[in-house]
Amino acid sequence: MKNLSHWRISASRKIILASLSASALALSAGCATVSKEEALSGLVPPGGWASQNLTSASNAEAGLPLNWVETFNDPALTGLIAEAMNKNNDLGAAATRVEIARQSAVASRAGLLPTLSTSIDYSKRDSSNSTAGFDTNGVPIPGGVIEGYGLGINAGWEPDIWGRLTDNTRSSYKLTKAVEADFSAARLSIAGAVARSWYLLMEARLQRELSERDVESGTANLNITERRYQRGVSSSLDVRLARSSLASSKAALIARRQAEQETTRGLEVLLGRFPANEVKTSESLPLIKPLTAGDGSVIGLGTPANLLDRRPDLVAASNRLTAAGLDARVAKKALLPRLNIGGSLSTNALDFNDIFDLDEAVETLFAGLAQPIFQGGRLRANAKAQQAAADGAVYTYVGTVLNAYREVENTISAEELIDARVQAQKLAFEEAVAAEDLTEQQYLAGTRTIFNLIDAQQRRIRSESSYISAQRDQLINRVDLFMALGGTFDVGSEQMAAIAAGQTGGKPSLFSSNKQEGDGKTPLFKRWWWQKEAQNEASGEEK
Repeated sequence: MKNLSHWRISASRKIILASLSASALALSAGCATVSKEEALSGLVPPGGWASQNLTSASNAEAGLPLNWVETFNDPALTGLIAEAMNKNNDLGAAATRVEIARQSAVASRAGLLPTLSTSIDYSKRDSSNSTAGFDTNGVPIPGGVIEGYGLGINAGWEPDIWGRLTDNTRSSYKLTKAVEADFSAARLSIAGAVARSWYLLMEARLQRELSERDVESGTANLNITERRYQRGVSSSLDVRLARSSLASSKAALIARRQAEQETTRGLEVLLGRFPANEVKTSESLPLIKPLTAGDGSVIGLGTPANLLDRRPDLVAASNRLTAAGLDARVAKKALLPRLNIGGSLSTNALDFNDIFDLDEAVETLFAGLAQPIFQGGRLRANAKAQQAAADGAVYTYVGTVLNAYREVENTISAEELIDARVQAQKLAFEEAVAAEDLTEQQYLAGTRTIFNLIDAQQRRIRSESSYISAQRDQLINRVDLFMALGGTFDVGSEQMAAIAAGQTGGKPSLFSSNKQEGDGKTPLFKRWWWQKEAQNEASGEEK
C-alpha cells in the first residue's frame, strides 16, 4: 500500500495556538453559569409559609400527601384524571416534545465523537472527437469513451480542547431535563384542570336544579295568586308580579342549563372525548378535610425551600437557567481556535472491481487548526447576546420562583378565608329558608303580600346559590393549593407517563432514570457520559 500520510499543521497556526492559550483559559474560567442558589441569593424565604398561622414551627416541614387526588375521596374524580392522563391531546403533544428534546440531545452529543463516511464515484468522459494521445511514432491515437471509478473513506474528529462541545452537549441535556419537567408540569396542570372542571360541573348541575326548583315555586305562586285574584283576595298587581318573577326564574334556568352544558363539554375535551354533553356528576359536592387536623398539625404543606425541587415548573426553569449559562460559554469559546484531525483513504481505477484494491489506495492523514480572525464582529456579538440571554434567565428564574411563592401564599390564606365564607353562607342560607317558610305562612294567612313572598323566595334562592358557589370555591382552592405546591399524584397505569420516563418499546431513553451503568450492555460512551454528569452534579459543578 502506498502510504502518502502527511501532517498539515503550519508553524503559523502553532503560534496562534500558543498566543491564545492564556486568554482562552481566562475566558473559560470567567463565564461560569449561575446556579439557582446564586440566583436566589438575594431572596431568603422564611422557614415556613407566611400565611400559615395554623400550626407550630415543629410541624412546618410536614410533607405533602403522596397522592393529592385521594384526599378528595372522590373515586369518580380519580377515574376522570386517569382517563385524561391517557387521552388528553395536549398531554400527548407534551410527551412528543420530550422525545424531540431527547433526540436533539443525542444529536448534540454526537459532536464529541469522530465521524466516518464513505463514497463511491463514477465518471464518464467521451473523447471520440479528439485524440487520446500519440504513439511512439508520433501517430495520433483516436479517442473514445473513458470510464472511471473511485472509492473514498473519510474520517474526522474535532478534539474538544476548550470544552465547547461538552458545554453544548450539557446544555442540550439540561434542556431535555427542562422539557421532562415541563411534561410533569403539564400532567399536574391537566389533572388540576380536570378536578376544577369536575367540581365546576357539579356546581353547575346544583345551580341548574336550584333554578328548576325556583321555577316550580314561581309556578305555584302564580297559580295561587291567580286563584286569589279570581276570588277577589289579590289584585292584578300581585298577578303581574308573580308572572314577572316566574319569567325571570325561567330565564335564569335557561342560562344555567347553557352553563352546565358548556362546562360538560369542556371537561369532555380535557378527557379526549367528543364534546357530546354526556358526563354525569355526583349528587353533591364532597366535603374536604381542613388544612389542620384535630391536634393542630398541618396536613402536608412543606416549606418554601423544598418547593424549588418539587414543583415541576421551577425544576424546568432551573435547568433552563443552567442551559443558558452553558450556551453563553459555548458562544464565547467559538472565538477560540478549533483543531480538526482526519484522514482519508481513496482509490481510483478504470474498472469497478479495481477500486477495492487497497494496494493502490492513497492514504492521507491531516490535522488543521482554524482560528477566527475577522467575521465582522459576528462571533463577539453572538457571545454578548448569549451572555445577555443568560443574565435574563436569572431574572426569569427568580420571577418564576416569586410567582410560585405568591400562588402558594394566596391559596393558603384563601383556605381560612373561604372556610369562614362557607360557614357564613351556610348560616345565611339556613336563616333564609326559615324566613321563607314564615313569609309563606303569613302570605297564606293574608298578613303578607305577594311581594313579600317573592322577595323572601328570591332571598333564599340567592343565599343557596351563594352557598353552593362558596363550597365550589373551597374545593377549587384546595385543588389550586396542590397545584401551587407541586403535589404528586398516582392514578394508575399511564401510557404517557411511561413515554416521559423513557420506557418506549421497553428500552430506556438515554436520559431516563433507569440507567444500568454496570450492566455491560449499555454502550461505553453512554456509561461514560452518565458517570461524568453524576460527578458534575455531586461536586456541584454547573460550570
